[in-house]
Amino acid sequence: MEMIKLILLVAVAYAFVQPGWAADVSCTTVDSAISTCGQYLIGMLTAPTAECCSGMRSIHEAASSTQARRETCDCIRKTVAMYGDLSDQAARTLTGKCGIKTGIPISRDIDCSR
Repeated sequence: MEMIKLILLVAVAYAFVQPGWAADVSCTTVDSAISTCGQYLIGMLTAPTAECCSGMRSIHEAASSTQARRETCDCIRKTVAMYGDLSDQAARTLTGKCGIKTGIPISRDIDCSR
């Protein structure tokens, strides 16, 4: 029993010190963040809200490894595909309007393999 506790403790500690493990983004997080940008993405607002930009920043900061960026990209692509009335122009400009210099572009046509 003590050995199992020790193994579990080491595994939990390892997860917290490994870069990317705790920071990776789930599709639920991506969906939630992008939903706060919904009115901007469908053209109802001319600028994204502070809440939207905060969510987008957290997504881009958390996707710190190449694998995490690819997974996050795929989540973004799937989420954006659900917006039938998505403004491609708004999607392309979202990260820039939020002050995000680099990151995963918001688009229905994202190539997540790069």
